[in-house]
Amino acid sequence: ENSETPGIGTPAIEKIPAKIVEVQSTKVDTITAATYASKGVIEAVEAALKAAGVDPSTLVPGGSSTNTNTPSTKDADVVVVGAGGAGMTAAITAAQAGKKVVLVEKLSLVGGNSTKSTGGMNAADTPYQDNYEFKQSAGLEKTLSTAAATYPELKDLVATVQKEYNDWKAAGSKGYFDSVNLMILDTMVGGKCVNDLDLVTVLAKNSAAGVEWLKGIGANLDNVGAFGGASVNRIHWPKNDAGQKTNVGAYIVPILEKACKDAGVEIIFDTPVDEIIMQDGKAVGVKASSTGLTVNAKSVVLATGGFGSNLKMVSELKPSLDGFVTTNAPGCTGDGIKMAQAVGAATVDMDQIQIHPTVEQKTSALITEGLRGDGAILVNQEGLRFCDEVGTRDAVSAAELAQTGGYAYLIVDQKMVDASATIQGYIKKGFTVQGDTYEALAKEMGAPEAALAKTMETWNKCVADGKDAEFGRTSFANALDTAPYYAIKIAPGIHHTMGGVKINTETEVLNANGA
Repeated sequence: ENSETPGIGTPAIEKIPAKIVEVQSTKVDTITAATYASKGVIEAVEAALKAAGVDPSTLVPGGSSTNTNTPSTKDADVVVVGAGGAGMTAAITAAQAGKKVVLVEKLSLVGGNSTKSTGGMNAADTPYQDNYEFKQSAGLEKTLSTAAATYPELKDLVATVQKEYNDWKAAGSKGYFDSVNLMILDTMVGGKCVNDLDLVTVLAKNSAAGVEWLKGIGANLDNVGAFGGASVNRIHWPKNDAGQKTNVGAYIVPILEKACKDAGVEIIFDTPVDEIIMQDGKAVGVKASSTGLTVNAKSVVLATGGFGSNLKMVSELKPSLDGFVTTNAPGCTGDGIKMAQAVGAATVDMDQIQIHPTVEQKTSALITEGLRGDGAILVNQEGLRFCDEVGTRDAVSAAELAQTGGYAYLIVDQKMVDASATIQGYIKKGFTVQGDTYEALAKEMGAPEAALAKTMETWNKCVADGKDAEFGRTSFANALDTAPYYAIKIAPGIHHTMGGVKINTETEVLNANGA
């Protein structure tokens, strides 16, 4: 029996027993990206062996050996490299268009960094937003004034959004206010205008359609909340069968994998691609030298993600991040970027590496930003708030690093716990300390009791008043007034490498000359 998340821990349940039988020993390699599940299977088998009177340490690995690099060739219309969220989406789309698709993954399971995603998906102007009351006028006005004052290159976009907002109010403020142009503005401001306006425009224009496409394969992101960097409620997230908020990655990845299989996509695991085959300047296939596989194809889709797990590469490109933990899946090591560079692809923004402000440092577990959107606050070791918790990730991370010890505590209450399977998971994993009063929680944190109690009472008044005079927060989802109270000790971690292979708005890879 097991209680693993389908598609995330279950590959270990499926594959480790066969390995153990093959070599007649429990001394087998764990499945990368499913390490804990693998160890769980191995420990269970060893416990069973001991109960049967067998000492597992006496079982020397043997059994059959498999030649892993026998040359083989496959032909396809489309080959996709990388079976994360992007790769599976590309594969499904191509297969639904009638193409023969081969999807090659270097690990033993699908998902990539999408398995790590705990929040949701930003999408602008969706019907699901209309189920919520618009209370973000202060946040929207703050974004417009900040953009107008800081980024003169965005003045036309600011004027467009201001007109859309004025027209919406003049028409009686029906439904929820958001727009594609506002999402573009938020994204450009969040990226400090380093980002590519043309690519951001494609992202925002297709965001609502992306939510509907996911719904079409059975993944419903029809709940909406607040998130850092968005001036209005725009993050779309799923609920589990019990009606609780749940991790979006663990929810979507198994659905995408099933949709791949239903569409006839051939998925090949444990096959790290290391070469793109070129012919007359066009990508016509890929090779995986360690397994001997060649896939010839009319189109090559590179969906290998970033390099957030390649800490050497990260520190070389941005020395200030040396020593940080990473939230990334182990497969995100920059292989695809290097392969593309080898055939002449240009890269862009390689030093643009984002850190996430809420990472549990002992396990590198990502603590979802959605908690802050739902009303959680951050306090330092002195029991004091120190920033707008739903600011952009770089701003919140910088504020944390300036605190005593470079860390903070994320505070939630029982009301938030009851509504979120995600928080319940954090509690089960031992990430939290708790107390029945603010003072009791402070004692568990090692923080001044009176200071934390005053901080919490002040925050609850901010929620009641809808105003945060000290830090300018404009999102007030919940007062934290239902005991017991919980705190998670967090600090920033490497989260998102935003640079990579240079593309145009058709996602075609460009060379140094822009061709």
